[in-house]
Amino acid sequence: MAMLLILCLATLVASAWSFESRIIGGKSTTIDNYPYQVSIHYDGKLLCGGSIISNLWILTAAHCVYGRRRASFKIRVGSTYLDKEGTVFTDISTIYYHELYDEDMYNYDVALMKLPTPLKLSSRVKSIGLATPSTAVKPGDKAVVTGWGELSAGGSSSEVLQVLAMPVIDQEVCKKIYARYGIVTPAMLCAGYISGGKDTCHGDSGGPLVYNGVQIGIVSWGAQCGSVGFPGVYTRVSAIRDWITKRANV
Repeated sequence: MAMLLILCLATLVASAWSFESRIIGGKSTTIDNYPYQVSIHYDGKLLCGGSIISNLWILTAAHCVYGRRRASFKIRVGSTYLDKEGTVFTDISTIYYHELYDEDMYNYDVALMKLPTPLKLSSRVKSIGLATPSTAVKPGDKAVVTGWGELSAGGSSSEVLQVLAMPVIDQEVCKKIYARYGIVTPAMLCAGYISGGKDTCHGDSGGPLVYNGVQIGIVSWGAQCGSVGFPGVYTRVSAIRDWITKRANV
């Protein structure tokens, strides 16, 4: 039984990673509407999204940075476009990922990246507030997620920022959906459409899930992107809020 569970988990995580990188069913938008969104590039290619949480710190997912060379990252801020405009930072000075991060289960899938110089905040470059344990979010509440991922499976990354509104899923419902894998923990939350067709995945990983102007989640993992019956799973920001304060003083 234990070996079967390990194989099932490996299959799910591999599937999530392979299909991760796209907002499917979203629409084009501009950075003026979501000025906290950033794109994170690695070796010259889009890797993940992230969010500005102060003039020095970017919040993203641990699986976006784990095992990668700090010198190969590039972060673009203040741009609607994937590969032009805005400001680009290369010499990332510090990267932290959560000490309890589990690369197999994606538990505590959170990381912080420190910019080499402070951001100049403007109408297109702003920080996002973060959820705390007292932040109230109910099943059915509509949150928004943003990113530059592929518009269709196997396609190219979007050149223009995409946005998708999606409902928060009841935690117990989500746990039952993924029950055979047993990996929806209290440090995770779920959002998306059970009917499928609208979702986020790999290149959008690390990006923000925002409700009522507050970031409540970080794009983390799921089954196959947009699969019927399987919502996306996000790192729950309120569960790692104290860790963010400890590391970044934010």
